[in-house]
Amino acid sequence: MVYVRDMEDTTLTLIVSGKLWRNSLIMQDNETGTLWSHVTGEALDGPMKGRYLETIPSVQATWAEWVSEHPGTQVLKKEQEVLSSRYERYFKDPDRAGMFNVEWLRERLPGKSIVYGVVRGPFAAAVTGGRLESDPLANIRVGEDPVVVFLAGDGGVRAYVARADSIDLHFKQVADTLDVQDEETGSTWDLVRGVSTGGDLGGIELEEIKVLPVFWFAWSNFYPKTDVVDD
Repeated sequence: MVYVRDMEDTTLTLIVSGKLWRNSLIMQDNETGTLWSHVTGEALDGPMKGRYLETIPSVQATWAEWVSEHPGTQVLKKEQEVLSSRYERYFKDPDRAGMFNVEWLRERLPGKSIVYGVVRGPFAAAVTGGRLESDPLANIRVGEDPVVVFLAGDGGVRAYVARADSIDLHFKQVADTLDVQDEETGSTWDLVRGVSTGGDLGGIELEEIKVLPVFWFAWSNFYPKTDVVDD
């Protein structure tokens, strides 16, 4: 997840606090000492408690695909190569779900299943990684909004409000091609950029929304009433 660091005329410097909330990392800003959830962007404690950082939609993607789309990208690179992670055994152990022994919705998914979470107001939905691997397009509803979740060829997962010109849209891939069309107007779409490339809706851009790749045990602790899309 990516957040804007500007808050009330102050540019925040965010660091790892060493604390956890609902088995997830808490950030701290150097300027006020406020603690922030890295999952929701909410200020949990401190002078800015109750405020939210502005979210910028982001994706996890291969470098080759990303730089081909964005050749002017600046790279934040560590001075020394990272050769290993202290969390390797934790990631490989399916029975270790978080630092604390908390309950999640075990009957719905294994704790370390990867899901792609979307939130609209008080409503949340989680699309499983297995669902997107079998079909890279998921047309869902999150509260009152139609949403399309899309697994692109670069491995990045993007989500958009599936509405244009007041029309709720449903997307499909054209047989034997990589083209995407909406069923309502037959317009073609580039869902990497969220823009219609031809047809009645040509040139229209969809509203991109944050999609969070996360373990099921963490997502369900934040959003226990979440919908799950697994087929």
